[in-house]
Amino acid sequence: MKTYWAIFVAIAMAGCATSSQAPLAAGEPPPMEETTSPYFMAPLDRAVIDLPGGERQFLEVNNEGMLDLSSGAKWVKGMPLAEFRALVQKQYPKAKRIEIEEFRPNRVTVLGEVFHQINTDLTEGPMRVLDAVAAANGFTSLANKRRVRLLRQNAGTIQVYQLDLRQMMRGNDLAQNLLLRPGDVITVPRNFL
Repeated sequence: MKTYWAIFVAIAMAGCATSSQAPLAAGEPPPMEETTSPYFMAPLDRAVIDLPGGERQFLEVNNEGMLDLSSGAKWVKGMPLAEFRALVQKQYPKAKRIEIEEFRPNRVTVLGEVFHQINTDLTEGPMRVLDAVAAANGFTSLANKRRVRLLRQNAGTIQVYQLDLRQMMRGNDLAQNLLLRPGDVITVPRNFL
């Protein structure tokens, strides 16, 4: 697994018990914070290169962390994103845009104050936040259901949604029951009295 799991857990646990949040109006989307962290290339990441005339090229990092270029195979695993883009730009000097599609396993993770911390597959169909908590056998008695966090990572940007699952479980503000995406991490903090 990538080092992003460590980043997710650190961000999820930092400030979970101390941050304050006003109640959401009905239908209002949950608040989101974005933090940026450096991105390093990993196996199965893919570069999408837009060339003049609408042509598109794709380059994929193999399982060993190598990228096959016409100049030969290059080791790119762990390479900073800016350095990787510069390498690809040398290979494709006329490239208009170089985007990275990060490989994310088709799984979601539920951590913290749930009965069974899980890393579950999304292959059986769509899953929402409450579905994932149910798959983890629900909350422990110490769970702070008002400050559950959903962490979503996308090429160096981490989106953090703070959710009030207590309200959702009462049938209120179901807009917070977000559809999960591959790689999402749900953290349930401890309730400190």
